[in-house]
Amino acid sequence: LVEQVLINLLKNAHEACLNQVKPQIELKAAKVGNEVLITVSDNGPGISSEAMDKIFIPFYSTKPNGSGIGLSLCRQIMVRHEGKIGVESDGKITCFKLHFPILDSGK
Repeated sequence: LVEQVLINLLKNAHEACLNQVKPQIELKAAKVGNEVLITVSDNGPGISSEAMDKIFIPFYSTKPNGSGIGLSLCRQIMVRHEGKIGVESDGKITCFKLHFPILDSGK
């Protein structure tokens, strides 16, 4: 399921960069404190402030042929894994952040 989240975010990033002269998509992972942080960022046109509050709502889409299912599903998968998904966008860079807690295995 986490693979599906990454596929969806990378697909969205690719679509966002289609009209960029120098498209850039970056995927990073790191252990930060007691969690694993995975980021997917791109240099597409960004997400408007109006859309930022709605992008995780089922059936909301800014794409002409979008279903509005992808990011909603991503959020549900993250919750199922006791994680969180967030996004930042400033018109130059859009960055989705996946936060996974490092669970104590009892050892």
